[in-house]
Amino acid sequence: MDSSVLLLHAAVLIAALVQAATGVGFGLIAAPIILMVINAGSAIQVTILLSLLVALILAPPLYKQSPKPLLFRFVLGTLIGLPIGIFVFMSVSITALKLGVGVCVVLTASAVVRGSIGNRKDKQQTGNSVYDVLAGILSGAMSVSLAMPGPPAAARMAVLALPKEAIRATSLVLFTFSYTAAIAFQGALVGVSGDTLSLTLSLTPAALVGIYIGRKAVAWISERTFRWLIAAILSSTAVSLLIHSFRNLLDHA
Repeated sequence: MDSSVLLLHAAVLIAALVQAATGVGFGLIAAPIILMVINAGSAIQVTILLSLLVALILAPPLYKQSPKPLLFRFVLGTLIGLPIGIFVFMSVSITALKLGVGVCVVLTASAVVRGSIGNRKDKQQTGNSVYDVLAGILSGAMSVSLAMPGPPAAARMAVLALPKEAIRATSLVLFTFSYTAAIAFQGALVGVSGDTLSLTLSLTPAALVGIYIGRKAVAWISERTFRWLIAAILSSTAVSLLIHSFRNLLDHA
């Protein structure tokens, strides 16, 4: 087994672990590594398929813990965001898309950090429903174009000071919908090759091991640690997207 294969399996295991423990993070961690290794657009499809597998395993027992009105608004926004994401993805360069998303994630991560260190009393499960739908729109657009629907929804829920169980449950239930729709869009537009399915199957054991470890780890994570972990995931995503965007801009300058 060469180093690139080991890297793929390690990335998928860690991504699945983080996703199982926090509800977000698979696409943020796995997509850049898979794209770097196989260097093809099918990396997004592999990430979507593996993310869908993780969500389908984790979401059913957590469904009751998700706040249904908020989940409904996220799904509504996702329905709007999916075609927008396809349009944007086909209309602008991937560098411009990553740059814009990176800026958005920086802003949402800073909002989470401010909420984590500020006074959180009486904030839980309050807010403007319009912002919930907007978070869903951005999540839907990012799911089909970058395989990264998590940051907008997770940031919105963290700002609302939802408990970690609600954030984890709502994220995973939302992902079962958004990733199913995303792979349907991808399949309809460009198709899903046999090689893509084969690679996905080969990485599935690593994802299953990560899920198992992540399920055990979630009980050890406090509310405060959970919120800082969400902020760290968002921040690292933003930094990665911005660095790659600026590198591409310099290469084409």
